[in-house]
Amino acid sequence: MTKRILSIIKQEAMGFECLPCERINLDIERFREYRDSYEHPAETLFEFPALKIGKKRVEVHSKVPSILRFFLDGSRRTYKVADLILGGRYLPLIAGQVGVAVLERSGDGEAIKPLRDFCRFKNVLAFPDLVAPDDLAYLQEQVNRRGRLKFELLSYTVKKDRELVDLGIAKIMSEMHDLEISAVQEMAERCLLTNTGLLVIDGPLRFKKKFEITQFRNVIGLSKSFRPSFAVGKGRRKIDVGALTSGMAFGERTSVFKTVDERKTIGMWYLRLRPCNMMSNPLQGVVKMECYAITPEEQENGLETDRIDIISSHVLRERNVTPYQADWRWASHIYPVYLAETYVKSSFISDTQFQALF
Repeated sequence: MTKRILSIIKQEAMGFECLPCERINLDIERFREYRDSYEHPAETLFEFPALKIGKKRVEVHSKVPSILRFFLDGSRRTYKVADLILGGRYLPLIAGQVGVAVLERSGDGEAIKPLRDFCRFKNVLAFPDLVAPDDLAYLQEQVNRRGRLKFELLSYTVKKDRELVDLGIAKIMSEMHDLEISAVQEMAERCLLTNTGLLVIDGPLRFKKKFEITQFRNVIGLSKSFRPSFAVGKGRRKIDVGALTSGMAFGERTSVFKTVDERKTIGMWYLRLRPCNMMSNPLQGVVKMECYAITPEEQENGLETDRIDIISSHVLRERNVTPYQADWRWASHIYPVYLAETYVKSSFISDTQFQALF
């Protein structure tokens, strides 16, 4: 007979006490999305040849087959399910569902379907790192043997002056990013990613896990939102992204800027997908795009302008069909990414069912 997870933890816990609490969905009730919550400095222009006026109109060639073939979205739901008393500390226990979906567009562009080999899901529990690793491994064994669903038990690092719930959520987000990396690595190993078959990842290219960067040659990151107060450039040319993009015309892109994350060099630029006069605010319909600099030449000189133009042109073509009224972010959504996001979220079990496991 299966048991609820908290009853298993209470029975088997060693060195700490597990207390019930009101179970809440942290994503809906208390916390906003974490994506783009932090930006690394982007002071240097990073394309060759450089744009003369800092922006450029992108030409669209609709009769050319799209090079955007695969679309990946990672998603998570997080919940506070209990409190732990350990070493005189009162610490949250955070549960989550994480998943990654990859969709493929057919060669004729008429069908989009999930690639189930690269769609993966897991349930997780984030404990504070004050719980010994051996005890955590034992608890995972007991939960998976006696509970209704399998869980992976994670450990988040307790830090001073940091909100503990945020740390638990960040650990679960990191697990989701690891699933994204694994999916890309497997696709690269199967030689699915090519110059004419790019993968679009929903969100910025910000991964903590180590990986071989050459596997991400044909991967772009596309963010629906960004921090308008983030400044790019330096000296007299330093400007906030909101000021830079609000005056862009439909189909224009900015120069590429260099940013570095986990010692990996990234080229970052902004593209307007929608006419300003059709939007409710000046930043609606602007997306942030990113590519890794792979070769030594790219890392030294920046990304080729022609390649940035081609990628931007194909993304601009994605502005229709839209998820208008189905998603409030419709103006910055490309429809295949919206479908990937919908697929992964519909694969989670409901909040009521998940919370009932505890």
